[in-house]
Amino acid sequence: MFSRVLSRAVAVRTVGRRFESTLKVGDTTVASRPAAPKPKKRPIGGFRGGVVGFLLGVTSAGALGFVYLIDEYQKATSLVLGSVAELEKSSLQVKNHVQKIEAVERTLEQLKRNTPTVQQLQQARADWRKQNDILTPDHLELKAHVWELEQDVESVLKRSKSAK
Repeated sequence: MFSRVLSRAVAVRTVGRRFESTLKVGDTTVASRPAAPKPKKRPIGGFRGGVVGFLLGVTSAGALGFVYLIDEYQKATSLVLGSVAELEKSSLQVKNHVQKIEAVERTLEQLKRNTPTVQQLQQARADWRKQNDILTPDHLELKAHVWELEQDVESVLKRSKSAK
């Protein structure tokens, strides 16, 4: 133990010089080498550790926040695209319904142009009654004439049967 203490004492004295020497203390020989200068240890202080921890925390929180933001953006974008697709589908349906309504309106206008009015119907009914009044006596006369002819034909047929 004494030799260790002695070697340290010598090493402390010879820090500035670099050489090797051997000391004789009694019968023991001790080789001494100068020790290399030790680097100064910087203590990791609370402030420097706090700053590093803060920066590490801010960076990781920022990265996680960015990932969360991107994920939410993608979800919102997919919802908007879904809504746009539904809106397009419903607008096509509305467009088809409007086209059907326009076709029905055109047909209705055409029917309005081609259908007679109440006044025209009354005039047509009056004309028909006049024609019917004119034709009915003529029809009755023709009917009576045909009946007379049938009677004449029957009498001729009866005479021809009886003459045989």
